Amino acid sequence: MQFGITIPLERFFKLKKPPYGEPLDDLFCWELHVVLLQGRPALIGENCATRFAFVLAGIRQEDKDHLAQMAKQEIRDSFQDMGISPGFTESYLKEAGALEITKTHGRSQVAYLNKAVDLMMWNDIAADPHSARQPVLNDILNRTPTKCTGHTEPEPPVERMLERLERLAGDWRSARTGRCADRGWTGEKQG
Repeated sequence: MQFGITIPLERFFKLKKPPYGEPLDDLFCWELHVVLLQGRPALIGENCATRFAFVLAGIRQEDKDHLAQMAKQEIRDSFQDMGISPGFTESYLKEAGALEITKTHGRSQVAYLNKAVDLMMWNDIAADPHSARQPVLNDILNRTPTKCTGHTEPEPPVERMLERLERLAGDWRSARTGRCADRGWTGEKQG
């Protein structure tokens, strides 16, 4: 799994410029950025294929040695918050491979990341000032219809992620559980 880090995040952690990563399915590529959220440095990550995003507030410079592991754990937690089954979550993380810090994945991906930052800032009132995890902001980021490369109509990022995970699995069973299943998505093939 590749984590493309922005220049502000490089500077925040005082990191050397990372290399470009080897070509990889963009489903396994994420962009990471740092912004101030209610006065606290926050990590925002966005998937390059789907625009699925997460926010982790209160990061510190001491976190630099485990940045990739923090992002991976937040992806795991955010998937499950959005109703993606633990089985699909773990399969995705296994299929994504070794964690790698790289340069960002291109201008359009960074532009999409900036749009996620804008949406987060417009909704910063939803941030929990007492928690690192931000499930309400994540919900806003992942349920608000957005445009994405390869899609003609705006769609919630969680829907794009679920579609890609189900295609990746090549299985008729659904990646949808919990809140998604409550909305009528049963995991059975649609006729």
